[in-house]
Parts: sequence; C-alpha cells; structure tokens
Amino acid sequence: MSGLKRLLLGLGFVLLGFGVNAAEEEKSGAENPLLTRPALLDGPGTSRQSLREDGVDIKASWTQFGQGLVRGFGDHSFELGGKGDLVVDLDGEKLGLWTGLYLNIHQEIVAGDDALAQGDGVIIPINTAMAFPRVGDKEADTSILLTQRFSNGATLSMGKFNMLDAAARTPLIGGGGLDTFMNTAFAAPISGVTPPYLLGASLGVKFDPVSLGVLVYDPRNAQNSDVITEPFSEGVTLSVSSTLSTSLYGLPGFYSVRGVISSEESVDLKDVPQLILPPGISEPVGTAKNPWYVSFNAQQFLWQNPDDTSKGWGLFGHVGFSDENPTPVGTSYFFGLAGNAMFEEYPNDRWGIGYFKYRLSGVLADAIAASPIDYLIGPEQGVEVFYNHEFLPWLNVTADIQLLDGFPISSSNSVYAGLRTKISF
Repeated sequence: MSGLKRLLLGLGFVLLGFGVNAAEEEKSGAENPLLTRPALLDGPGTSRQSLREDGVDIKASWTQFGQGLVRGFGDHSFELGGKGDLVVDLDGEKLGLWTGLYLNIHQEIVAGDDALAQGDGVIIPINTAMAFPRVGDKEADTSILLTQRFSNGATLSMGKFNMLDAAARTPLIGGGGLDTFMNTAFAAPISGVTPPYLLGASLGVKFDPVSLGVLVYDPRNAQNSDVITEPFSEGVTLSVSSTLSTSLYGLPGFYSVRGVISSEESVDLKDVPQLILPPGISEPVGTAKNPWYVSFNAQQFLWQNPDDTSKGWGLFGHVGFSDENPTPVGTSYFFGLAGNAMFEEYPNDRWGIGYFKYRLSGVLADAIAASPIDYLIGPEQGVEVFYNHEFLPWLNVTADIQLLDGFPISSSNSVYAGLRTKISF
C-alpha cells in the first residue's frame, strides 16, 4: 500500500464513528461554538458527551508530522507521515457493574513516511510517535487494560500495556511524542529491560506523600503474538518504583527511583562477533542471565500559573544504570527545562529544551570494536528544543529541532527539523 493510501486510511480511522449529525450540531452550536470546544467533535450537547455520562468516554486524535534531516550526512528529504490514536474508556459503575472497574482500549495506527533512518549513526528514534508501533514491524497495534480501583486508593491493572501511555503522564515532559519532546530519549526513556508494549499486571498504592508501584511482566515485546499465546515462557520481569511528591518553596516536585530485575536469558554480549561470522568459522554463542536496571528521575516546578496551578514549568532530570550484559544499554542521563508558557494569552502552550546522553553497554561496544564490523562506538547524545502552540483547544502545532551525535565515533553531527500538527476529534 502506498504512503498516500496509508495516510488516507489513517485519517479515516480517527474520523470513523465520530461524526455528529447536522441537526445535533445546529441545536448545540450556540452553547458549543466550534472555536472553543475541547475537541472538534466534542462538547456540550454532543453525542460524545451523552456517551461519557453513560460510562463510555471516547477520545480520538490525528497527529501529522513533517520531519527531515537538514544538516549532516544522509538523506535530506522531508518526510510526511501521521499517527492516529483512538482511546475508549469504559466506566464499569456507570455501565451497571461495580464501583472502581474500568476498561481502557487504545488503538493506534501509523501511516505515511518517517525520517527515522535518515541520519548518520543515529539509533535512538527521533520521532517516538512514528517509531511505535513501527519498530515492531507493525503499522497498527491495540492495547487493552482492565483496572480495579479500590476505596483505599490502591489500583490494580492487568492486560497489554502501551508504555507510551505511561510515559505520557510524566510531569513537565509527558506527552508520548505527541505533545512535547519527539525524541525517544526524552519521550520514552530507554532502559533495555522494558519493551514498548508489555503483557503483565501492575499494583499502585499511595501513602501520601509517597506512591509505590509494582509491575510484573513478560520481558518480551508484546507486539510478538507468542507473548499473548505463551506468556512468561521465557522468563518474568519485576519492576518496583517509588515516587515522593514534595514541595520546594511552595512549588510541587516529584522524585522517583525505579529498580528492575528479570529472569530472562539473553545472548552474552561478549559473543556478539560470533553472530556476524559465517558458519564454520563462528563459535557457539553463550548466554547471560538476570539483567537489571536502576533509574532516578526528578521533576521540579520552578513556576506555576497563579490562575491554574496544574500548569507551570520547571527542571527535569534522569539517570539510569544497568548490568551491561545482557542489557545492551549502559549508563544514560538527560536533563532540561520544560512546561507551559508564561504568556497570559497562551497558557496552554508548551515548550522544552533538553540534553541527553545514552551509552551502549561497554561489553557490547568492546565486542563490536573487535568484530569484523570494526566500529568504534561512543555515546549517542543530543539536544532537542520544541515549542507547542495551541491555536484552538483541539488544534496544536509544534516546531521541533534536534542536534544529534550518533553512536559510531566516525558519524557526523545531524540536525533534524520538524513540524507536528495534532487535531483532537
């Protein structure tokens, strides 16, 4: 299927089933004007609102990207592609079941072209929204979560998790590649032990000001159908996290630590050169077990909007460490400033600037250097700057620029520029 046909298919996907009839629009138009409604096909008097009151909340969006390499070695074409997201939330109590029961369904589809492979030696995806689910060789993917919220504040969820949804809730920088940072280094920090889609269960408990989270999951990417049909057949991964919500001079801050350990057995990274050699010359490849990962994250507001304390800007930072064998990702860190604009006329605008540095496992880097490829591997690092302007409550346009230095030491610096337009239906 051509890129244009996939693009049209994607646009049809997000529009399907979300129209309101002309009579309804005419009746509700006065109280729900087009330019101020929260979404293009939503607001007071619409069928979407009626469904929401009955326990069915439907959200849909289409995000269109134009992005390309503007400086550095590689393909300098400007690629056009887009992503459609359809999210359906069912409230069990409103639907006649019991209190605290929720079902979340997230359907996503990507269409058109992307600039993910244009640069010289850049491995971390420069466009998170277009990379997932495409890096799993899929153009579409569905995640389903069943959640029970208890009266004591505990939350139990199980099913197939889209980890971009979890990353999108991060204070200051959250957006899943659709609203804030595009580069995966910021939008969905890479650990090497947590796949982008996973099958498992989570438990969250709040003891103000501390929140605890436990996540148990299959270590494989749940885009693989074997994960669904034969769950946990290759091991189990345990993730434990703790977040402290605090206040600094009256401004909120969030400080968290996360630890992950797995029983998965993977290729011993020291033996990677053997995978490249032809049969008859290569030696047997060994295995390494029990990968682990630890990270520290912080988001600290430095300013809050006096008229809406949910908005503001501040500092963010992250540092991560791993076993480095079999985990292919070594030390990583990033930091920056991000949040809402201080302009009184545009309180919903968002901006950010950040620097990141990811290092491959030292064991893997040494193995690659000793292999027939003979590559010297350094860290991948870069700077990203974006500004997201809200033209209408349902229409946002983002300008984004990234200066990147890829993993190979011989690679040239690359500069990517992009525009992102998001329409919420």
